[in-house]
Amino acid sequence: MKKFKIFFDIDKEEQWLNHMLSKGWVCTKINSVGFYTFKSTADLEQVIRIDCQQDLRKEDQTNYKQLYEDFGWQALKEKSYDGTYYWLKRKDGNDQLFSDNDSQIAKYKRLMKHSSNWAILSFIWFMIFYNNDNFSKFLHIKDAYFTPGLWDKEGSAFLFAFLFETPFALMRFIPPWLFLAAFAMYLVMYFRYRKSIQQFIQ
Repeated sequence: MKKFKIFFDIDKEEQWLNHMLSKGWVCTKINSVGFYTFKSTADLEQVIRIDCQQDLRKEDQTNYKQLYEDFGWQALKEKSYDGTYYWLKRKDGNDQLFSDNDSQIAKYKRLMKHSSNWAILSFIWFMIFYNNDNFSKFLHIKDAYFTPGLWDKEGSAFLFAFLFETPFALMRFIPPWLFLAAFAMYLVMYFRYRKSIQQFIQ
């Protein structure tokens, strides 16, 4: 079974994967664009945890994976291009990747950095699309249609021209809003992760 979902919050993603596991569906594959592959399982005594390790060099990645594999964790992704690692193991009482407050704080600081990096990148892409000459087509979808005299046409001539250009108009209109929405979501997550740190500060 495959499902498509997009998460900005790693904690919610982890909760969802474990909810699926509790219903008898264990995740076996995850790709970077939001597709999750599941298979049916009768073993409900398993748990999935997610970690973010963006700055690991190749050698450090090997050592990092080996460390958790030695403790019985199985990596759901052989390679991580964005620094997100998914771990699966049978429940044995030691089901957390991080066992003390300092490591939890370090985790959320990494997540803050991850969110800020993506927020900055999303904003840069938005600014690439935005300039004073074409800003109006972000606000009014009609301005995203470039066919001269399109809105003066009638009947089949209008319908043909409209249907022909609509895919191109949508490609002009939608991406800037997607990047702006992504910027806002990653910014929200940055402050949410920062707030999460407070619960571990004594």
